[in-house]
Amino acid sequence: MPLNPWNTLFSFLTIILPLLNPFVAFAVNPQGEALLSWKQSLNGPAEALSNWNPTDEAPCGWLGITCNINKEVVELELRHLSLYGTVPTNLSSLVSLTKVVLSSTNLTGSVPREIAILHELNYLDLSDNALTGEIPSEICNLLKLQEIHLDSNQLEGSIPVQIGNLTSLKWLTLYENQHLGGIIPQEIWNCTELTMLDIGQTSVSGFLPPSLGLLKKLENIYIDAALFSGQIPPEIGNCSTLQNIYLNQNSLTGSIPKSIGSLKNLRNLYLWGNSLVGTIPSELGNCKKLTLLDVSWNSLTGNIPQSFGNLSALQELGLQMNQISSEIPAQLENCKELTRISLQNNSIAGMIPSEIGNLTKLRLLILWGNELPGPIPSSISKCQNLEILELGSNGLTGNIPQGIFQFKKLKIIDLSPNNLSGEIPENIGNCSSLIWFEVGDNKLTGPIPREIGNLENLDILSLSLNRISRNVPAEILGCRNLKYLSLHSNLITGNIPGGNSSI
Repeated sequence: MPLNPWNTLFSFLTIILPLLNPFVAFAVNPQGEALLSWKQSLNGPAEALSNWNPTDEAPCGWLGITCNINKEVVELELRHLSLYGTVPTNLSSLVSLTKVVLSSTNLTGSVPREIAILHELNYLDLSDNALTGEIPSEICNLLKLQEIHLDSNQLEGSIPVQIGNLTSLKWLTLYENQHLGGIIPQEIWNCTELTMLDIGQTSVSGFLPPSLGLLKKLENIYIDAALFSGQIPPEIGNCSTLQNIYLNQNSLTGSIPKSIGSLKNLRNLYLWGNSLVGTIPSELGNCKKLTLLDVSWNSLTGNIPQSFGNLSALQELGLQMNQISSEIPAQLENCKELTRISLQNNSIAGMIPSEIGNLTKLRLLILWGNELPGPIPSSISKCQNLEILELGSNGLTGNIPQGIFQFKKLKIIDLSPNNLSGEIPENIGNCSSLIWFEVGDNKLTGPIPREIGNLENLDILSLSLNRISRNVPAEILGCRNLKYLSLHSNLITGNIPGGNSSI
C-alpha cells in the first residue's frame, strides 16, 4: 500500500513540535505557563517539581498547587524544597491566589513589589530563606492579608508605616531578621485583629507605646532579643487575651506592671535579661494559667510573693541574678507542677522550707549564691525526679541527707562551699547517673566511701578543703570517666590508687 504523504507529514509534526515548543503542541493554560516559566528560572534539582508537566491542561494536580472549581490557581504552597531561585514576579495570570507559601526553599533576592497585584491574597509565607532588601510597602495594599510570615531571612530597612492598612491582619512574624531595624510604626495599632506579633531577634528599637493596649485580641507578643528600651506600658494589661509575653533580652527599665496580673489567660512570661527594678508584683499570683515565669537577670528587689502559691500550673520559676531578699515562701508547695526552680545569685535568707519536698516533679533546684542557713531539709528525698541540685555558696549546716542519693536521675550535686559536716553517705553509689559531685570547702569528715566506685559516669569529683581522712579507696578506679579529681587540703594519706594520670 503506497504511503500517504499527508499522513507522513502529520506524524513528523506530532513528533517534532513538542520538542521545539511544548506550549504550541499542548494547551496548558496561562497560569501553568507562568508557573513553568518560574520553574525554568530555578537552579534546584529538576526532580523537586517533577510533576509540573507542560502536557497537562491545567496545573491543578501539580505539587503544591490548589485550584478552585473554575480551575484557577488559588494556592501555591511549597515547603522544605531545594528550589534555589527567587520569588516569582510573573504573577499577572495568577491573580486568584489567596495563599502563597514558599518557606524553607532556599530562595534569595528580595520580596517582589509585584506581589501587590494579588488582591485576593490572605496568607503569605516566605519564611526561612535568604531574602534580602526591604519589606516593600506595596505589600500593605493587600487588604485581605491575614497572615504575613517573613521570619528567618536577611531583610533590612524597617516595618512599613503602611502596615496599619492591613486591618484584617492576624499574624505578623518577622523574627530572625538581624538587620531589620527602625521602630514599630504607630500605625500597627490599627491592626486590631492582630493575635500574633513576633519581631524578636531583630534590630527593631524604640519604646513599647501605651497604644499596645488597643490590641484587644493579641494572644502572643514576641519581642525578645531586640533593642527596645523604656518601660513596659501598664496598658499591656488591657490585652486580655494575651497568652505569651516574651520581652526578654532588651534594655527595658522601670518596674513590672501590676496590670499583668489581670491577664487571666497568660501562660508564659519572659522578662529576663533587662534592667527592670522594683519588686515582683504580688498580682502575678492571679495568673492561674501561668506555666513559665522568668524574670531573671534584672535588678529586682524585695520578696518572692507568697501569692505565687496560687500558680498551680507553674512549671518553671526563674528569678536568678537579681537582688531578691527575704525567704523562699513555703506556699510554693502548692505549685505541684514545678519542674525547675532557679533562684541563684540573690540575697535570699531563711532556711530552705521543708515543704519543697512536696514538689515531686522537680527536676532542677538551683539556690547557690544566697544566704541560706540551716540544714538541707530531709524532705528533699521525696523529689525523686531531681536531676540537678545546686546549693553551693550559702551557709548551710548539718549533714548531707542520705535520701539525696536515692535519686536514679540525679546528674549534678554542687554543695560547695557551705558549712556542712558529717560524712559522705555510703549510699552515694546508688546515684548511677551522677556526673558531677562537688562538696569542697565544707567541714566534712570521715573516709571517701568505697561505694563511690559504682559511679561509672562520674566526670568531676571535688572534695577539697574538708577534713576527709584515710586512704583513697581502690574502688575509685571504677569511676572510669573521671576527668577531674580534687582532694587537696584534707587529711587523706597514701597515694591515688593505680597512679592513673587521667585522674
